[in-house]
Amino acid sequence: MSQKDYVKEFKGKYSYLMLCHFFERLCHLNVAVIGDTIIDHYIFSILKGRAIKDPILSVEYDSEEYYPGGVLAVANHIADFVGSVTVFTIVGDRRPMQEFIEKSLKPNIQLLQFVKKNSPTIVKQRYLDAYRGHKLFKIEYINDAPISEELCADLERAFNELDKYDIVIVSDFGHGFLNERLRRKIEEKSKFLCVNAQSNSANMGYNYFTLYKKADFVSMDEQEARLPLLRRFEDIELVAQELAEKFHIDPFLITRGKNGSNFYLNGKFYQAPILTQSVKDTVGAGDASFALSSLAVYAKADADIIPFLANCAGGIASNIIGNRESISKESLHSFIRGLYNGME
Repeated sequence: MSQKDYVKEFKGKYSYLMLCHFFERLCHLNVAVIGDTIIDHYIFSILKGRAIKDPILSVEYDSEEYYPGGVLAVANHIADFVGSVTVFTIVGDRRPMQEFIEKSLKPNIQLLQFVKKNSPTIVKQRYLDAYRGHKLFKIEYINDAPISEELCADLERAFNELDKYDIVIVSDFGHGFLNERLRRKIEEKSKFLCVNAQSNSANMGYNYFTLYKKADFVSMDEQEARLPLLRRFEDIELVAQELAEKFHIDPFLITRGKNGSNFYLNGKFYQAPILTQSVKDTVGAGDASFALSSLAVYAKADADIIPFLANCAGGIASNIIGNRESISKESLHSFIRGLYNGME
């Protein structure tokens, strides 16, 4: 189905006012978010050409910006829709960047930080072409070795309080923070658990959603769905059915980039195409989709609303450089109004 036909059909089923009323149901929620603090450092440069003496690209420094990534981005995306957010995260004792982290969070977010010794706070430094925004390469400042027994015990005690939150949202980036013991504690104490276990260049093959045995909602991208099953080319609906049967997850969302997203619930498959044709930067788009769809699943939104909201959030985020801005009620409502008005 084309984007135009999809939006026309969706609008006929759900008015703009109906969606606004849905968001109002979220405003008193108390949410816990768990995951790695990641600082995205974007360095913009002017391309000069190939260096004369070496087979490398020569660039001229133009400017740089820092953005709150990782669990900080997820918390910021959620904060405008709920009553309060508490972030459980770790930072390093080397270059902790405490002032930047605190200033980057929305007012209704409480930060509970734990310190990983002999480690930097994770920074992912990307070099970009300032004119076109194309990324050239990335440097990571990271120590992704497992946390110490002492730190694990401190976190386990903190996670004993998770049962006081309406929702627990875990953004597991696979950088040495969460281990088997902590995952079991999170599962034990969470009233409603949403999980995204990310596969990235630092953890490929070692950080699947299968590390979690009990979750009320799981979000993944298409690669993260295919890898645990070794299903590289099969139809995505068959992959989803096998995921549900083999790993007993239901519901779950599969985000598929330019192919939109697919939501699976009670044996049924709900599809939605992408809702924007422009893309500036895909960094953080998956986090935005996960954040909004987690709230919608908790609120028992109709199944076809889930991939729609996920794609709205992803569409907004993919047109923001890095995590320079977060999803807000205003930006989401504006995006939906734009889609609906385009059908008139």
